[in-house]
Amino acid sequence: MKSYLKRSSVGCGIFQLLDDFCTLSKLNSPIQQAHDYNITERIPFDLWLECLGKINNQYQQDGLGLDIGILAQPHHIGIVAYIAKSCSQLSEYISLMPKYEKLWFDYVSKKYRIFKDNFTISWDKPAYLQSGIYTQETAISEEIYIAILYRHLMILTDLDQDIFLGLELARAKPQDIQKYEKFFNCPIKFDAIKSKIILSKSLLNIKLQDADPILFEILSNQANWFLEDIPIEDPFIEEVHLETIKAIANNKVHIDDISEALNISSRTLQNRLRKRDISFKYILNSIRSELAKKYLKNDDLNITEIAFLLSYKDQTSFNRAFKSWTGLNPSTWRQKYG
Repeated sequence: MKSYLKRSSVGCGIFQLLDDFCTLSKLNSPIQQAHDYNITERIPFDLWLECLGKINNQYQQDGLGLDIGILAQPHHIGIVAYIAKSCSQLSEYISLMPKYEKLWFDYVSKKYRIFKDNFTISWDKPAYLQSGIYTQETAISEEIYIAILYRHLMILTDLDQDIFLGLELARAKPQDIQKYEKFFNCPIKFDAIKSKIILSKSLLNIKLQDADPILFEILSNQANWFLEDIPIEDPFIEEVHLETIKAIANNKVHIDDISEALNISSRTLQNRLRKRDISFKYILNSIRSELAKKYLKNDDLNITEIAFLLSYKDQTSFNRAFKSWTGLNPSTWRQKYG
C-alpha cells in the first residue's frame, strides 16, 4: 500500500502539458523523460508537484496554473476528452466524471451536489498539507485542474455564456486577483475551507453536438480497462494518514495516540490495517520519509531541527532511520539531491 503522494497520480498527457508550457515560455523543463513515457503510464503525484515547483521557481508570476491549463488540448486529457464528446448531453458526462476523471487527474475525491439553481463540485484539502509541504505546488496543481475543466466545458458546450457562477479556492489570496477573475469571469473566494466550483444547473440539459453512442461504448470499455491499473481509494487509510501527520506535528507518534484520534482501539486499528496488508509502522515511516526529503531540501533547516520536526528523540535515531529508508545518511542525501 503506497502513501497518498505515491498512490495518487496524473496521466502522462497532463505531465506532457508541463513540457509544452516550458517550451512555449522558454523555460527549462523538468520533464526530462516525458517523451519516453507510454501513453497509459501514470506519473506519481509527488513527482508532479516537484515539477510544478521547479517551473514556478523560474516563472515567478501569479496564476501559473491558469497559464498552463489554458494550453490544454484533448490529447492532454486523453481518452476522457473523447468520452465527453461522445456523450449525448452534459449531464451524462458530469455523471461519469467521478469515475473517469482520475484517468487524467487522480486527486482527492470530489463531491457533486445538485441544488435548485446550480450544481457544485467540491473537494477537501489533501492530508499532506497538514504537514506544511507542497503548499504552493498544490495550489498551482488545483489551478491547472480547474482551468482545464473550465476550458473543457466551454469547448464541449460551445456557449458564449459564462460556465462558472462562482469559485472558492482553498489557497492563499494571490497578489494578482484580477487575473483569476478575468480568466474565470466569476466571483472568486480565496482562503476557503475547501475548494468548490459552482455551475448553473441549466448546463446539465445542454445537448452535445458530437454525441455518438457506439463510440461512447467503445471508449468506455477501453477506459474501464485503464482504470484497473489505478489503485482504489481507501478512506480509512487516508484518515490514518491524516491523523499520523497530525501526530508527528504534535510529537505523539505512538499507535495508541492514532487509535484514540480515530476513536478505535489500537488492536482494532492494527487488525484493520492487517486486512489491508499494511502496518502502522509502514505508514509512519513512509510519511516520515516523504517529510524528511522535503525538509532536507530546505537549507534553513539543520538535521537536528528536522529530527525534531519528525518527532524523533534525537538526531542519531533519525539518521539511523533515514539511512534504512534511502541507503544514505541525511547529510549525504542533502548534498546529492537537495
